[in-house]
Amino acid sequence: MQLDKILYYSPKVPELFMEAIVNAIGEGKIKVGKELPPERDLAEQLGVGRGSLRECLAILEFMGAIESRGNRKVLLRNADYIRQISSWIESASQISAQETFNEFRRVIEVGNVELACKRATEADFRAIEKAIEAMDNDFMNYMHDVEFHDAIAVASHNAMLASTIHMVNNLIADVRIRFWDLPNYQQKTQKSHRAIYEAIKAGDVQRAQLEMILHLNIVKEYSEKYPKRSRGVEEAPLPD
Repeated sequence: MQLDKILYYSPKVPELFMEAIVNAIGEGKIKVGKELPPERDLAEQLGVGRGSLRECLAILEFMGAIESRGNRKVLLRNADYIRQISSWIESASQISAQETFNEFRRVIEVGNVELACKRATEADFRAIEKAIEAMDNDFMNYMHDVEFHDAIAVASHNAMLASTIHMVNNLIADVRIRFWDLPNYQQKTQKSHRAIYEAIKAGDVQRAQLEMILHLNIVKEYSEKYPKRSRGVEEAPLPD
């Protein structure tokens, strides 16, 4: 079995991976009910790192398209099912779906901080703080922002919420970097991250939920102020 190599830039790996899988199914290279190639072979054939591959496989497994059987992955769903997943990924970053997606994040992430306030351990606090410190040192690495929200989800000690947030974070990775070079975005975001963390550590549910809502509103604010950036189109910064 030989799959076509993915030509990509990092944030688009999940959807390009699914496109490659769909093509392989259509060409009969992978069949429903059969095992996928071993991770090492699959990563080499597609031209992606093992870490990126595992994230993509985790997304497919979470969505019920594949399942683990020992150390191997078995395809459970056909190409049409995976296309629907891919369509969901693409729609997450489209301006027409932006408010719907923001509503989804508010429901999930505001719920996460409530549980984190009640259940977070010292290890959870360290993980959240570590992500903030990593952003202080290397803010342009979007994975540190992913790690921050993942750490809060893990602190909820609800496996389904943690899995959902991890999946969503990886699907919309490119959305996170659209505004990072614009005026005051980094400062506002980091200040907001710290406020959320402090509220969670204090166990203050109302304050943590309010700070998370304010945090999510930063993206909304910049989306409205820089609409072309919201569509993934470069534009000159507007004056404050």
